Amino acid sequence: MRPLVIGGHVWGVDRVSPGNPFLMDRTGTRRIATTDPVSKVIRISDAVMPPLYDKVLLHEAAHAAMVESGLTDLLAAATEDRGQVLMEELLAWFMEEHGIKIVQAVINSLGRPICINDTCIGG
Repeated sequence: MRPLVIGGHVWGVDRVSPGNPFLMDRTGTRRIATTDPVSKVIRISDAVMPPLYDKVLLHEAAHAAMVESGLTDLLAAATEDRGQVLMEELLAWFMEEHGIKIVQAVINSLGRPICINDTCIGG
């Protein structure tokens, strides 16, 4: 798999065994995937297969986008730790569930690819 480029930075995507310690999030909960803002690596359990893999990668990419945009820092300043985690998860869930539908709706409405900041999709 190729890395993701988000906010001009390269984020690695690694498949790891389900018992890998990197699948433990900052709350101490074991997950099927995590996003590490320091090393800029998304890790996804080998047990996750398509089509769930695509959804999980989109969710984790949303976390990476929050880091790159500074949103995680804003959430940290505006909420207590548990509130920050909940807000980040809610936003990532929204992206995984609705992001592609929103982009497709705009492409359909325009009748052409959508272009933002010199990046076009839907062609």
